[in-house]
Amino acid sequence: MVWALAILGLVTGGVLAMLATMRAIGRATDEQVHDRLSVRFWALLAALGVVLAAAFAYPIVANDLAGTQIGRVMVVLISLPPVFVTLVGLRNAGILLFASRRRRAALARGTRIAARVVERSRRLFAHDIMSLVVEADLPIDAPSGELAYRQRDAARTRVHRFIETCPTDHWARMEPGTGVVLRYVPQAHGCFAVELFPRAST
Repeated sequence: MVWALAILGLVTGGVLAMLATMRAIGRATDEQVHDRLSVRFWALLAALGVVLAAAFAYPIVANDLAGTQIGRVMVVLISLPPVFVTLVGLRNAGILLFASRRRRAALARGTRIAARVVERSRRLFAHDIMSLVVEADLPIDAPSGELAYRQRDAARTRVHRFIETCPTDHWARMEPGTGVVLRYVPQAHGCFAVELFPRAST
């Protein structure tokens, strides 16, 4: 009974924390705060998966069912959903964490330029994360970067494509053809960030 109440409390607390994080994400107007909250959401989901796995495993171990064939089958079947939730949560948190580190560096010391959205797509098993392809005109004498260049005009510029990773909160505002502000480091094109909140950026 104590174990059941403890698990119920942990699950309830986890769900409430996720809901509070979702509300905070909706209210965020700062780049770094928004990125950090998005990582926290997926990390909380992963932690919730671990709690659920523990909740299902305890009665099986307590009743000594793990040593029987039926018990082993039960363990496998019961553990699949929470393990999947945990793995997806860790994967998505990792994706956003790496993206947020890159974005933080670019927002701190990057050059601001105009860019345009070319394509947007959702990631597999990450409906709330999207890949955003944007194009920007960069000087020809800049070092080559992430994707291939192509000649644009005689104004000493070429088109370069950047692939941004961000939550789908911004899906509606990022239709192909939309103009955006991009920050990038000329000496390292792998360090870039699409400004998701241009008015709040410095």
